[in-house]
Amino acid sequence: MQLGQDETPLDVGQQRQVRPIDATDERLFSLWSMVDRDTMGNRYELLDDLVDDSNEIAHYHGHGQHGGSVSGRIVIKRDFEAAYKRLCEQYFNGDESLYTAQQFKRRYRVSPSIFEKVYQQLLGKGVFRRPDKLDACGRKGIHPLVRMTAAFRVLAYGCGADREDENLSIGESTVHDAVKSFCKLLIQEFGDEYLNRTPTVAERNRILKHNKTRGFPGLFASWDCKHFVWDNCPVALQGQHKGHHAGGKYTKILEAIADGSCYIWCVHFGAPGSCNDINVLDKSSIVGALLSGQLDLKTEPYEINGTIRDWMYFLVDGIYPNWAIFVKTIAKEAREATPHLDFYASRQEGVRKDIERAFGILVKKFHVLARPIRTWREDDMRNILYACIILHNMCCAERLEVTGQDVVETEYHDDYTDEEVNLTTADGGEQFIFNRVPVPTSDAANDMETLMTERFHRVNALYNHLSDPEKHLQLRTDLVAHLSGRQAEK
Repeated sequence: MQLGQDETPLDVGQQRQVRPIDATDERLFSLWSMVDRDTMGNRYELLDDLVDDSNEIAHYHGHGQHGGSVSGRIVIKRDFEAAYKRLCEQYFNGDESLYTAQQFKRRYRVSPSIFEKVYQQLLGKGVFRRPDKLDACGRKGIHPLVRMTAAFRVLAYGCGADREDENLSIGESTVHDAVKSFCKLLIQEFGDEYLNRTPTVAERNRILKHNKTRGFPGLFASWDCKHFVWDNCPVALQGQHKGHHAGGKYTKILEAIADGSCYIWCVHFGAPGSCNDINVLDKSSIVGALLSGQLDLKTEPYEINGTIRDWMYFLVDGIYPNWAIFVKTIAKEAREATPHLDFYASRQEGVRKDIERAFGILVKKFHVLARPIRTWREDDMRNILYACIILHNMCCAERLEVTGQDVVETEYHDDYTDEEVNLTTADGGEQFIFNRVPVPTSDAANDMETLMTERFHRVNALYNHLSDPEKHLQLRTDLVAHLSGRQAEK
C-alpha cells in the first residue's frame, strides 16, 4: 500500500527491524523474478513454498526467527539430590561410610581432615554456595560438596570433566567452573600459609638440624626447575614455549625450592619452555623475594671448617652461577683423581635430590600435572599448579605434625650436637652478609625520598653479597674439607 498525502511514515523507533540480506534472501528474490508476471495466482503459491523452504533452512542452521534453545542440544535430567546422598553414603557418613579413610586418601590425594579443613574454608564462596534457592523447575541445585569432590577428582586423576557425570551427575561446563573457582579460592585462602613465605624459627631450626646431620650445616633447601607441558598453547606463543624438554613440546617452567621433607617453600611459574635455568633465574620472583626480605635467609652464625657464616644456602646443579647462596657439585673429570672431591660430589648430588623427590611426589599425586595441561589461559594453568602445590604442602605439614620428623631418615647421621658457635674463640675467618647490609633507619620513615634511597642501597648491597663468586668458592672449599674430615673420623 502506498502512502497518501495525509499519511506519514512510522518513526525510526517504530519501524520494523530488517535483518541483513543473506544467501537465502537472494535465492528467494531470484526465483521470484523468474516467475511470469501474468500468472499472479501461481506466483503466490510459489511464494508460500519458498517461505517454507526458507524456514527449514534457517532452522537447520540454528538461526530461528525468535532464538531460543540451541538446535540439537540434549537436555539431561540429572538427579542432584540422589547424587549428593550417594556421595555422603560413600565417603561422608562417618564410620558407616562405604569406603575407609585410607581409600578416601588414595582417591582424594588428601586426608579427610585436610579435605574437611578446605571444605569448611571455601564453603559459601564462589560456586560453592549452598543450593538454598530452587530453580525454574522447582529443584535444588548442585550441592557444594559434589562440586568440590569433582574438583578434587579432576586434579587427582587428570581426567576429562565429563567423566564425573556418571557418578556425581554434574555436567562438563559445571566441572570446569568448579575447578577454576576451587583453585582461585584455595590460593586466596591458603596461599599466605602454604606458599611463598619465610619459615618460622621452629621450622628453620628443624630444617637446619636435619641438614646438619646430613653433613651440610647452614643448608636450607634445594633449588631447581621443572617443565610442564601446555597442551593448548596458542599458536602465537608456540615458538617461545617449544624447547628440548618433553620431546620438543610446548612447556611452561616451574622454579621451586624444597627442603628434606619435600615441602615446597617458594615457587616461580610462567617462564616459557625455551628458557634454561639461568634465563629463569634472571627473572625469578624467588630472587626478588630474597632481596626484598620476603624470604629471609638470615640465621644464627654457624661454623664450617673454621669459617663462620650467617646466611643459609641452597644446593643446585651445575648450570647455576657461582653465587654465595649456591652450592654446586664438581664435574666428573675434576673429581676422578681426588677421592675427597668425589665423596663431596656424591653427597651434594644425593642431598640435592630433595627437590627432585618433591617434583616427583607432586606429579604422581596430582595426575593433572603429569599429563599435558589442557587449559587455554596461562593464569588458569598457574592456578592449577599452585593449588596442587598448596595441597601437597598441607599433606607435608600434616605428616610432620604426626611424625615430628622429616619424610626420610638421614643416610649420613652422626652424633652432632646443637651447641652454638662461640664467635670469640672460633678460629678462622668470618664471612657475614646480613650484618654488613645497611638497614633503613626509623628516623627516615617520614622522609620518603631518603627511605627509598636507603632501601635501594640495602638491596644493591645484599645482591652484591649474595652473588659474590669468592664466597661461593670459599663455601664449597669449606664443605669439601668438612665432609672429608667427618668421613676420615668414621
